[in-house]
Amino acid sequence: MYAGYGLLIDSDLPLPDLAREPALSASSPDVVVRLGPVAPPSAGAVLLPRGLWVDGGRIGMDVPEVGRYACSDGALITVEAAPGASEDALRLFLLGSALGCLLTQRGLLVLHGNAFVVDGGCAVVLGHSGAGKSTLAAEMHRRGHLVLSDDVVPVDAAGRAIPGWPRIKLWQDALDRLGLPATGLDRVDDRFQKFHVPLDRAGSLTPVPIRWIYVLDRHDGPLRVVPVTGAAAFAGLHEHSYRNEVLVGELRRTHLARSADLVRTTRLARVDRPRGIDSVVDSADAILTDIHSTTPQAPSGRRAIREEHHATRPTRTMGA
Repeated sequence: MYAGYGLLIDSDLPLPDLAREPALSASSPDVVVRLGPVAPPSAGAVLLPRGLWVDGGRIGMDVPEVGRYACSDGALITVEAAPGASEDALRLFLLGSALGCLLTQRGLLVLHGNAFVVDGGCAVVLGHSGAGKSTLAAEMHRRGHLVLSDDVVPVDAAGRAIPGWPRIKLWQDALDRLGLPATGLDRVDDRFQKFHVPLDRAGSLTPVPIRWIYVLDRHDGPLRVVPVTGAAAFAGLHEHSYRNEVLVGELRRTHLARSADLVRTTRLARVDRPRGIDSVVDSADAILTDIHSTTPQAPSGRRAIREEHHATRPTRTMGA
């Protein structure tokens, strides 16, 4: 049995990135991952970009030369491997897009970014692929901030970020900029120079209330942090939701409700960085300065949590 994002996962495919929970092997899993045939989308399915589709209670994804994935009712992921697909390639899309879609089915707001802890609260950094989110998370970790999640940030109904597993994925050039050697690191996929960088934390973590959200952007000008409010805040959360293409029908309505709750309780800002300049250190400085200069009001009953580790069973997230 594996643990990740507050879920117990029983998987046919080995998942070395996730924490093992041998003491809970007799427990009922929250999510089951099975290798086997996946029925193609029906005639009534909604076909979406990037090989995604929504077919009733299923969200599916077709990945050329890797396989077909189907997430069913927030509880089952079936993976049909393409001929010759490696386990690394299958895991890459299982623990990314497929798991992100399944978390969406479970009623969570799933953001494309990373999350770290500051003063008992959580800061989330959003951005498109290649924006430098993971490099920034590694810089925050270097400065002593606990990184909760990288790439996929699920948010529960209470506005808390649910921790993922202790690793960051970094390209070779990011490792070089941060002065981290690639020796001994596992590649995300043998086809390219991207590596799993483990984080030095132990045990399970509790969800952390989100207080700040920052969207990474580029512009022709100096580094600046610009508050975002109103309709622009909703647009930013939708744009940087993980696999937002699948947000149709009831999934879209749930997403809007979760987004409205989050906008009411957090500070959202855009980090405009100078185009063509490596600004990870300056960006980290600007974000931390903004955090320390703002004190968003937490909703009644919500208390700041301590940054402590827990070795207990993860909190389940169905219907959170």
